[in-house]
Amino acid sequence: MKKYTFSNGDVVTSELNADELMERMRRLDLLRVMTEGYETGEGHSICNKALRAYNKVQNFTGIIRLTTLEKDFIGYMRERSFLTEEEIELINFYTRY
Repeated sequence: MKKYTFSNGDVVTSELNADELMERMRRLDLLRVMTEGYETGEGHSICNKALRAYNKVQNFTGIIRLTTLEKDFIGYMRERSFLTEEEIELINFYTRY
């Protein structure tokens, strides 16, 4: 188990290497940002899952399980205008079956 200390003092333990840890944290944070405006339904559920996984400090894995409905919800986000390349990659990552 590796221990990572961030500049703000937060400490996270994980089996992941530093690059993978940061990639997964970045992915979860972007997913949270993309779904944080929803107060109910799949968007709200996805946001909560991403936030819980992001805030896990002991044995961080960055893995969340999405239901079929949640994957479909993320898939519909492709219809948004002005998606960045990073957002498109995120949508593709989470909609793989």
